[in-house]
Amino acid sequence: MRDRSPGTCPSHPASGAAGQPPAQFPASRASGPASGWLRAATICAAIILPATDAAALWDDKVELFVAETVTYDDNVFRISGSLDPVTTIGSSSKADTYYTTSPGFKFDVALGRQRFAGGVTWNFARYERFTVLDFDGHDGRAAWQWKVGNDWSGTLGYTDTLALASLENSRAGILTGTPNSLATRRGFFNAAYAITPRWRVQGEAGRLEQDNGLAALTVNDIVINSGDLAVSYITPAGNQLGVGARLEDGRYPNRPGGAVNLAGDAYRQYSVDLIAEYTMSGHSRVRARAGRVTRNHEQLSQRDFDEGTFNVTYDWRPTGMLTLSAVARREVSPLDDTQSSFVLLKGVALYPTLQLSEKVSAAVALEYSSRDYLNDPSLVLVGSRTDWLRVGGLKLTYRPVRSLTLEIGYLYQSRSSTIAFGDFEANIATLSVRIGF
Repeated sequence: MRDRSPGTCPSHPASGAAGQPPAQFPASRASGPASGWLRAATICAAIILPATDAAALWDDKVELFVAETVTYDDNVFRISGSLDPVTTIGSSSKADTYYTTSPGFKFDVALGRQRFAGGVTWNFARYERFTVLDFDGHDGRAAWQWKVGNDWSGTLGYTDTLALASLENSRAGILTGTPNSLATRRGFFNAAYAITPRWRVQGEAGRLEQDNGLAALTVNDIVINSGDLAVSYITPAGNQLGVGARLEDGRYPNRPGGAVNLAGDAYRQYSVDLIAEYTMSGHSRVRARAGRVTRNHEQLSQRDFDEGTFNVTYDWRPTGMLTLSAVARREVSPLDDTQSSFVLLKGVALYPTLQLSEKVSAAVALEYSSRDYLNDPSLVLVGSRTDWLRVGGLKLTYRPVRSLTLEIGYLYQSRSSTIAFGDFEANIATLSVRIGF
């Protein structure tokens, strides 16, 4: 699904160095997660709280919460249907059930015209069978939304996450080593200035650092510095038309000078886009960005890229109960969990949401996309690679009181590929409880 609950933690670790023997995993474990006491407390609170809503902290400016999510995944390591799981992961079954306990807090405080928001969620994931995937991660963020006078505004922010890397984008489609963790930190500062009531200029500077936990993959640690600048014309109705430019510089700090790594190399990327937002009626709005991306690599020029890209989103709300978002895109995009991979992503998606009642809602996600690995020299032995991904999901949410949220979800994922063993199918079912104080 497009939006993840606070209890969700990535469950498909990336593979290790190619050519290593298949990893062997423990078959089972008698005891549950170390955080079992917290799980029990969550369930007890879920039973008690519907009778009375939790007291607000600091007039709802601060919330403490805890979530418990139970997930069943019938193909944890995203193994091809053509492979024998016994020889691949040392187990006759590809399925597992795991539990994620997620305590945390969030805050949203306004001081005059300034607003401070953020929070931290800790994720403790424990597997019944594949205990090698047990992992303690976190997701933290903080932002100062500032205003100066009537013309200046912006945000100073920082995010910090620690999670397991996804196996879905493994180049070989086979687990070949120890699970890898990814620590990602990003700081940014943006500002907007109203030149006149109709004209606005805005810009942003940011820095992203991503570190791999697996020693063999630290050569893929990356630092990305970026800058954006845009000028827009905005009508009284909120419609706007503008032009934006972006510069991105990616470097690998753990590679010796002059060394070539076939998985990628330092790059500089430029883009210029037309930007538009238009309200077609009282119920629908379109947001679009289209332009050209030029990406030059420092060592491997055969990976250079210079083509058109676009991203269009259409939001439609015909009634107070139904909302629909449709997305079409063609973008140069890093893969989900690793900034050091380079693909051309083309796809469409549909996200309808239905408010069944005041307390019950249903959300659907339908996605189809292709990923072209752009002239990646590491694929020289298998030729070029293109993947096609199909995703379908349903999530039901029940919120009997403000402090308690119950969710049940189902997600289907399928991938086909031009390379051997790059395909997989997976069915994932989740049940979660979130309690806020």
